[in-house]
Amino acid sequence: MLISFQKQLKEEHFLKNIDLDFLLNIEEYELELDSMSLKGNDHYAIDMYFYGSENATNLLINDPSRDYFLMRFEKYAVFMGTLEEHGIIEEGLKNPYPVVKLKESVFGKFAEKHMKTKEIYTERGELNLFVIRTFEQEFYILSYSDPIVINNIAKSE
Repeated sequence: MLISFQKQLKEEHFLKNIDLDFLLNIEEYELELDSMSLKGNDHYAIDMYFYGSENATNLLINDPSRDYFLMRFEKYAVFMGTLEEHGIIEEGLKNPYPVVKLKESVFGKFAEKHMKTKEIYTERGELNLFVIRTFEQEFYILSYSDPIVINNIAKSE
């Protein structure tokens, strides 16, 4: 009886291990941006808090079973806006994943040409474009390193 109860409790309250690999590879998972902050003098430049669910309806009705997590980009990351703002279609985005990482992109070429990223910032490594697809829009971020994803966090009101 106790084992059955423990198994049921574990299944009902199973917390997904949401990390970058999960977001780059899962096909049927919807995101909704809760909040975003661009920090000027902090170690991390961009913090994005998301709700996530395999069912878009859970996001629409604010279902308490939604996942909640933080995606944190390093201090040299550059927020490039949304698809709505710039209207640039990237060829590598023709896939169903909620987060896409592109090594070659129109934005990367722009940064190389106008921001001299291949000349000045070579010690930081490769510049990648991360596209985060939410239920309503896409966010574009150039970053030298992968974002940190912290899941199962409590939302502070």
